[in-house]
Amino acid sequence: MEIYLDWKNIFYLFSQFVGYLVGLLLIVSSFKGKRNNAFLGFNFLLLTYSTFIIWLITTGYFVHFPHLYRTGNFTGMLFIPMMYLYIRSEVKKKPFSAWDLLHFLPPLVFLIDFWPILTLDVDQKLILLKSEISDPSLFTKFSQSSFFHEDFYTPFRSILVAIYWSLSVYLVFSHAKHQSSQSFGRQWFVWIKIFLAFESMVFLPALLLNWAIEPITAYYLAHISNVVLNLGTGLSLLFFPKILYGLDQRMFEEHRAKRKSKLDILDQLSEKKIDEIKKKLETALRIEKRYLKHGYTIGDLSVDTGIPSYLLTLYINNVLLTTFPDLINKERVEECCKMMVSGKYPHLATEGFGDLCGFNNRNSFSLAFKKHKGVSPSAYYKGLQ
Repeated sequence: MEIYLDWKNIFYLFSQFVGYLVGLLLIVSSFKGKRNNAFLGFNFLLLTYSTFIIWLITTGYFVHFPHLYRTGNFTGMLFIPMMYLYIRSEVKKKPFSAWDLLHFLPPLVFLIDFWPILTLDVDQKLILLKSEISDPSLFTKFSQSSFFHEDFYTPFRSILVAIYWSLSVYLVFSHAKHQSSQSFGRQWFVWIKIFLAFESMVFLPALLLNWAIEPITAYYLAHISNVVLNLGTGLSLLFFPKILYGLDQRMFEEHRAKRKSKLDILDQLSEKKIDEIKKKLETALRIEKRYLKHGYTIGDLSVDTGIPSYLLTLYINNVLLTTFPDLINKERVEECCKMMVSGKYPHLATEGFGDLCGFNNRNSFSLAFKKHKGVSPSAYYKGLQ
């Protein structure tokens, strides 16, 4: 089968790629403990399969897959209640019961109704396909139905989507108002609203314009909405990693607690206090160069600046985003570089510069120099010469 990659085929194939990718990612993430992700992932696979059938009908490639004849409507009708049950389980944390099987009566009725067609051999299905493939709107007639009129299933499916969509909207918006802006579930509520907005495109045009437009136009409008739903919600889910990758609430709460504790610490440092510490540090380190003293400690810096050690530690760690040893070593390395550049110490070996700048030994000098300059002291000095 040769596929022409025009814009229409690329659009349909890309939507299927996104749908299957997102579905599989959700199922894989469910192994980390968020079991409902498997439910959502399976729903995405059902929806994507329906868009695959739409692509086969629209492009005429269905003649190469006759064994799939009439399966798209079944998976579509299966997706409708399953997505509602997923939303209900997320919002109300309600487990599934035997009564929930009633939601699957419509797809079951369709399965029974079209069982004689679904069990036909491939050649017979191909004959039916070829009789309808030239006019895609004939696929929406379901003229082989044993129980209902040929115009029953298409509007019924739209009404079914509308009912479950309304129930889902009620659930989501009645519970979303109880979610704080910092709660773990807020991302889920934002994404599910995006999903419901896209889902409304599937049935609203069909219900509002069903009697005002031609059948072929109604067909394309309804089915392109399915593809947009799959592509739009799939791509939007990529921006909600807590849902897509199943990040659990425990990790979220730990991260939030750490962030809160850090903010509480920073509250102790007013702008006035930060400015005071900054000026005193510059005096002690940049002007007086107290760090040149061997074994210089945070206690020594506290004495030299008149600032308590704990406040110095808070400032260095949370404002300068470094540690006291790194801060002192950086100042020492910068001073060494200035000495080397000045040319006033031609008699000194590289370790001599380290000793003058406060380093206790050659090894600590070399490690600090490499960390802050990316090269060894000797290589840096040779480069200057």
